[in-house]
Amino acid sequence: MQKTFINSLGMRFVLIDQGSFMMGQDKGGESDERPVHRVNISRPFYMAVNAVTNAQYEQFNPEHHHLRGYNGFSIRDDEAVIFVSWNDTLNFCEWLSKKEGKTYRLPTEAEREYACRAGTTSPYHDGEELPSQHHRHQQMGWTHEPVSLRVGLSPPNAWGLHEMHGNVEEWCLAWYGPYEKEEQIDPLGRESGIFRITRGGSHNTDVFFLRSSNRLAALPDERHWLIGFRLVAAEMPKTRPLPKAKLPPCMLDVSQKTYDWSKGPYEKKPFLKGPNRYVRQPLIAWFEPIFHHNHCPTITWCKNGDLLAAWFSCRSQKGREMVILASRLRAGKNEWDPASLFFKAPDRNMTGSSLFHDGKGRILFLNGMEVAGTWEKLALAMRESTDNGANWSVPRLINPY
Repeated sequence: MQKTFINSLGMRFVLIDQGSFMMGQDKGGESDERPVHRVNISRPFYMAVNAVTNAQYEQFNPEHHHLRGYNGFSIRDDEAVIFVSWNDTLNFCEWLSKKEGKTYRLPTEAEREYACRAGTTSPYHDGEELPSQHHRHQQMGWTHEPVSLRVGLSPPNAWGLHEMHGNVEEWCLAWYGPYEKEEQIDPLGRESGIFRITRGGSHNTDVFFLRSSNRLAALPDERHWLIGFRLVAAEMPKTRPLPKAKLPPCMLDVSQKTYDWSKGPYEKKPFLKGPNRYVRQPLIAWFEPIFHHNHCPTITWCKNGDLLAAWFSCRSQKGREMVILASRLRAGKNEWDPASLFFKAPDRNMTGSSLFHDGKGRILFLNGMEVAGTWEKLALAMRESTDNGANWSVPRLINPY
């Protein structure tokens, strides 16, 4: 196989040989990067040296040109394209594959980390710290700082790939879900989920989120100023994806029996009881621990007599590790269930939760979402349940950016 090639759009690809590596990071990483497990990449593949640029993407979709410079980013032809959804990238890959008669696709999550590491085991392919040559305003703030997104500015890693740490996040094929501890060959991630993985980190965020093993994700139809993509030229692995991740405890063993409200409390009679603490430490951390900072709660009732509460938990309100936790006070019980994960786009601002029962058995859940740490313009995602919160619809953005 040839070591490199340049396609009809001027994208340069390098051959990534097969091999194995330890995926994830234990010490110093986050909970969703564990358990660290061995992954074998069984076949070589070609990966683009750079992220897809404006000029390259707009040969497929010329209308994208009007988004250049929005929020002050990505104006030039040679800057990484942004404001592309996961679904947009699939359409681009399909177009380019037909145009050239070869398979182009997004990398799997494992291929992306394998190529980023380039044979290293440290947090960054340059070692324990990321040199300043790779930085594009690597600090968190309430507002963003426009920077150049030109591709190829940062030194390549040992395998010839530029900007594998930072510049823009890059969409991957996989659904976001928990790791398994067993050794895997050409893993594809989970068979279904809510969020699609992004990797590599971006400008306008702390360096911590640019580590080789760091996992981020977004709704497949999100378009944002931090997210672009990079191509792989290779056939899809033949591996079967892992089963859908298990449901969290707040969605398990939920009664579907309609509660007899004639037993009380009574609508016209005051009812006082409490306080009854609903923020309770999980017995066993399920994929994501509860953090020390918990607030912004919401609560509603269910037709089965349960109460359902949700709130966000984080280390810092300016951070990116926010999760939405939930607890259930089951009908007839005196104590809330321990907290469990309810809604999570990893390493995102998840501020502003709301639960609302329409009185007819439908529960709506709305939550603000933002890729970076700012609170300025949160998108609003909504999902609904008609079975007392046991199952929820796929989230949809009801006021995109």
